[in-house]
Amino acid sequence: MYSSEDLERFYFQYQTEAMPKGISIEQFCSRNKVPYNIFYKWYKDTRNKIVEVKVDGLSSSVQEQPKKESRQQEPQKAGPTSLVRILVELRMTNGLHVSQKNLSYQELKRLIEKLEGLC
Repeated sequence: MYSSEDLERFYFQYQTEAMPKGISIEQFCSRNKVPYNIFYKWYKDTRNKIVEVKVDGLSSSVQEQPKKESRQQEPQKAGPTSLVRILVELRMTNGLHVSQKNLSYQELKRLIEKLEGLC
């Protein structure tokens, strides 16, 4: 039987090795002897989970805002003279470590979209 962690590692391996080469997930499952129906059920069950995150250095009043308000707020667009850059460091319980630095808001947004499949 495959654990959630096994399937998460398998999916990460697919995204980094096979997806860039244009190999379908079905082909990748077949080549690695992972039943596609088991992988698909795991993916469908886990891809839409939302995890609450607390940010160090953010005042507690900002963190405790209702989610409804935060969805209504539009992100501020950085002007051409903006010098704000973003550092992201993610450590997951399965040992995966993602680190990106010197990101703009748009680059951060693209990174999150790429990582969405892992959540």
